[in-house]
Amino acid sequence: MAVMNCKMCGTPLFVSDGMRTRECTYCKTAQTVPQTITIDNMEKINQANEYRQKGDFEAAERIYNELLDREEDADFLWGRVLCRYGVIYIDNPTTGRKIPACHRPLFRSILADDDYIRATDLATQEQFEVMSEEGRIIAAIQKRQLQQGNAAFAEPRMLSDGSERETEETPEDAAQAAVKESAVLLPEVLGQRKIVDPEMEEADRILARGLLDTRALNNLANRYEKLAAVRPKPGDDKEVRQALEERRKECLEKAKECRYRSATMIMEANGNAESMLNAADAFSNLEYYKDSKNCMINCMDRSLDKARKVSDKLSSASAADRRILSELSIRYKELMDEDTDVKGIPEETRKMINSRRREFSIRANECDYIIALIDMENSKDPEVLATAEETFRNLGKFRDASKRMDEAHKKSMAAAYDRAEYAMKWAYEPEQFAEAAALFEELGDYRDCELQASICRKKAVRKEMKHISNRKWHLIVAAVVVTIILIVALLVWIQPQLPVWIGVFLAIGYLWKRILEVL
Repeated sequence: MAVMNCKMCGTPLFVSDGMRTRECTYCKTAQTVPQTITIDNMEKINQANEYRQKGDFEAAERIYNELLDREEDADFLWGRVLCRYGVIYIDNPTTGRKIPACHRPLFRSILADDDYIRATDLATQEQFEVMSEEGRIIAAIQKRQLQQGNAAFAEPRMLSDGSERETEETPEDAAQAAVKESAVLLPEVLGQRKIVDPEMEEADRILARGLLDTRALNNLANRYEKLAAVRPKPGDDKEVRQALEERRKECLEKAKECRYRSATMIMEANGNAESMLNAADAFSNLEYYKDSKNCMINCMDRSLDKARKVSDKLSSASAADRRILSELSIRYKELMDEDTDVKGIPEETRKMINSRRREFSIRANECDYIIALIDMENSKDPEVLATAEETFRNLGKFRDASKRMDEAHKKSMAAAYDRAEYAMKWAYEPEQFAEAAALFEELGDYRDCELQASICRKKAVRKEMKHISNRKWHLIVAAVVVTIILIVALLVWIQPQLPVWIGVFLAIGYLWKRILEVL
């Protein structure tokens, strides 16, 4: 075991034989580890990383040259590449994670660098993922700096062939000359409608390497689709447009190959029902690429085989099981509706299509049957139970659907009765009693629903009459209180003359007349 300082933040990390990558405990970034772990190697690597982070790239590169003279290792080659392109790691102000900054942006893409290619060839799968991800980020930084034409970034210290540039040459002249002579960061058309693009070459190397997991394959497919999205500019000539179109088709084809491999790996893993359904989705998106259609059906059948096990213990079925069965039912029905027109085709082909339709119909019916069983077993909602009853009715003679339909109908009626009974139990206002009565009336002559509905209606009427009576008494009491207050106010505080008294009594009389009319 030895100590290696983090290449990004300098935190001491313990590494041992067999390690090829190590995640920093502080900045949480992954980095490569050399194959031969000795104290001397680790000290030299730590010293080289310290020089590189301080910006002394020549001193760091000399150390890596010494290490490579002893042994050719992927980590040593990768370290020399970082020194050559002046890569140091800084904090991202947004996320706080370490990101590369390129201080020697040569006009040759890092993805086309010989040391980088050799390092990825020697690397293990874990090292390869780290290097390819970092290389893609650094290449994007190079391309952005070149396209922006910023003089501070565009002035190189060294040409792509390794020769020094003359000091009297201005940064603008250097940038223009490099773009004309050796700007391989951008896609370049080289006759016969062929495009040379370092990013595509890097993606091709990853695809040809193999031993990729599903996540890496999907990421690679995304990269190919991104390359395929590049469109010609308004000023491009016909040759460039044709070359871009050829590359677009090639990238889309390779993206499909990555998706196909990823879905195949999931299918071969033969996991749970949901993973098989996800694989079926992936094959479905590929449409008619290779045997994607047959693989999709195969994954759907496997998913159904695993999902149908819930019928043995319906009480343990989850919402995810029901969702999977529902999606499978929809997919089988879509397959059943394909090729609806069978007129004018050979008899043999027609029989085969009809046979496949019957198979899909049976599987779709099985999915619906299990879904209805789950609902009937686990739900107490009258609407859900009524839906299960309707499903059994539509299944007709499939298995024991008619028997299950009667059972679902009884459970649905019992659940609806319980709901109405609960509503009547907790009713207080006349409107609540009326709602409970309506629920009982919907059930017709089931059990004592008619009697309970009439009881609810009577209670609603009594409640309404009681409310009316209470309102009358409240109105009378309010009128008496207002009359007494007026008389007391006139006698004690106002002490009016006779005409005023006559007017007040007339107003009080009119008020009582209106109150009696309301009552």
